[in-house]
Formats: sequence, C-alpha cells, structure tokens
Amino acid sequence: MTRTLVGLLLLSLAAILDGGGDAEAANWRRLNGRTAPDLVFSETTNGLAPGTRLASFRGKKVVLLVFWLRDCPHCARELPKVQSAHERSGQSGLQVITVVHRFALNQVTPMMQKYGWTFPVVRDPTGALAQRYGGGRRPGNYVIGLDGRIKAGPSLNMGALDRELGRWRLRELGAWPTELSAARNLVYSRDYGAALRSAESIAGAAGASTEVKAAAARLAQIAGRKLENRVQRAERMLRARNVKQAREEYLGSLTTGSKGILKDFAGTSLEQRAQAHYRAFQGRAGG
Repeated sequence: MTRTLVGLLLLSLAAILDGGGDAEAANWRRLNGRTAPDLVFSETTNGLAPGTRLASFRGKKVVLLVFWLRDCPHCARELPKVQSAHERSGQSGLQVITVVHRFALNQVTPMMQKYGWTFPVVRDPTGALAQRYGGGRRPGNYVIGLDGRIKAGPSLNMGALDRELGRWRLRELGAWPTELSAARNLVYSRDYGAALRSAESIAGAAGASTEVKAAAARLAQIAGRKLENRVQRAERMLRARNVKQAREEYLGSLTTGSKGILKDFAGTSLEQRAQAHYRAFQGRAGG
C-alpha cells in the first residue's frame, strides 16, 4: 500500500513538472514573434514616468522587459546583466523596464542601492502585469524589437538584445552610401571608433563624393554622442568611487576585453576630445 502511494505521488509530481514545462512552452509559442502585450505602468521609479505605456516605445526604442521578485536568488544573479545593458545602451536605443512583484518600491530601494542598480522599476502589486506574459516564470526576460514584437524570452538572451540594438543603430545612421558599407557594418556592431576611422579615411581621399563626405560628418556627430555617453558612464563610476572601473572605461581592460575610449577613438576627428576628457578625469580622480 505504501509503495503504491509513493508511486502515485511520484507520478503526480512528474505530471505537474511536465505540465509546467508544457505550459511554459505553450506560452512562449503564444508570445514569440507577436506584438508585445501592452502594459500600463502606474507605480514607477528611476526615470520611468507613472502612466507610461509599453506600446509608447514602439518604433522608438528596443525594450528589455524583466519580471522579477525581490527575494529571488536567481533574479539577483541575472539583474547585474540587466544593469550592464542599461548602463551601456540606456542612452543609445534601449529602454529597460523591470517589473517587481508585490513589494512596494520603497521596499525594493535598499536592494537597489546595495547593488548600485539604476534601471527603472515598476511595481506589480497583484501580478496582473506579469500575467499578461504568462505570469509563472521569474525572472522572465523579454526582448521587444523596434517593431514592438517579442524577439526573445523568457530566458535572458543578450545575443538577441544586441541584434535588435544593432538594427536600432542602423536606423539612427539613416541612408548610407555603399562606399561606406564597412563603416555601416561596424556601427551595427557598436564599434563607432573603427567605423569613424573607416569612413573618415574614405571621405578624406581624393575624389570622395559629397555624399560620402556628408555621411562621414554625420557619423562623426553620432559617434560624438556615443563618446559623451561613455564619458558620463565613467563619471557615474567615479562618483560611486569605482575609480578603477572608471579608468578602465578610458584605458580599456584585459578582463572585459574593452579597448577603452582613448584607443577606440584614436586616429579619428574625436581623438583630441577623448584625450581632453581623460585629462579632466585624471584631475578629478587624483592622477
């Protein structure tokens, strides 16, 4: 009798687990490639205005939508990657929106401050927002493209996010002459320094067309904004007393593979600006 009961319990547990997997797979089939269900964010912090709709970013930004729990260890392991994406691309085509279940925002603030997380947070007091996306999995991460369609989820897919941001960068670049196709490809990969070196080299050659020269000048303006974004990121690190990380933003790091601002923009029209920013940084950082 005991063995029979144990067997029935094991079968029931297996059915529940299999059903959960089937339910998640079915939910993903429902969402994959579809227009992201719209959400209205009422209780917000960190720069997202109350009343903002998810659909308002369609055609403007790529969205990384994250559902999480305050006391979830797996969430705590993934959210640093979300923060990194927010810091890297929050001013360059990405809107991060994280939705925390139940807890009031002031109950989440100590955790945010402890880990230095600055991405926007929305409160989902009843789980109604998460339910629009299936509701069961946390963390649940959804990459929503410029077209408003879900491109990846519910696991965190940084490759899909990078591809969508690459498309955003090409749209920001606009119409582009075929002579500068190599530079365009480098912009897609977020290597603005190499893209600018390539474009300015061709634009500076004898016989370069007016179109090529204008495109190179436009790229220099865009790359200049990216340079300033990175300088601001270094300044935030410095204010947080992360001097080593801030210096690596300028000089690069073997650990992260970053070339750094100075090397990225060497040999371009932005080289002197980058060097001036670094000299000012050295003064503030104490050499």
